[in-house]
Amino acid sequence: MNNKSKKEKSSDLSKEISIELFLKQDKIILNALKTLIERLKEEHKLSSEEIVNLLTQKSISKELIPVSIFNNKELSSLESIVKYFKENLDYNFSKIAFLLNRDQRTIWTTYQNSIKKRKESFTIKEIKYTIPVSIFSNRKFAVLELISEYLHDNYHLRFSEIASLLNRDQRTIWTTYQRIKKKRSNVK
Repeated sequence: MNNKSKKEKSSDLSKEISIELFLKQDKIILNALKTLIERLKEEHKLSSEEIVNLLTQKSISKELIPVSIFNNKELSSLESIVKYFKENLDYNFSKIAFLLNRDQRTIWTTYQNSIKKRKESFTIKEIKYTIPVSIFSNRKFAVLELISEYLHDNYHLRFSEIASLLNRDQRTIWTTYQRIKKKRSNVK
């Protein structure tokens, strides 16, 4: 009783071909994703966990932080970032906390500390180097470690140049860079 018409047989065949093409496309996409993930791991030194976190964020932040905000003696790196986002970009504590993967109370306290130490807002004159805020979402590393690594590995700046940009001692930058590299090698 298998009396299918030619149209039905043709339709079934085209469905099978569509499914096969779809599966082949999926394999191509999966291979492309695997290649992309491997490149992210190598070039940006991201772990699988960090990549998953970036991909599952509701919106991947494209905010860039000008390096010039770190060139002050008064504030820590985190205080500089929070103060910049709050005062220069007018972000609320919730958004800043989300971007930096920190608790809102921590961000509020950090901001309060920053305004005690430095009353005036940052004046951004020249933006020669920027750092994506997304690198700070990994809490395994200190903020200064991440900044040092990013500037050294992405802009190929010498430690003395980074130290000058951040108003820190060259030995401090070298130490923080070595520390993050050691931490990353222990993660793998």
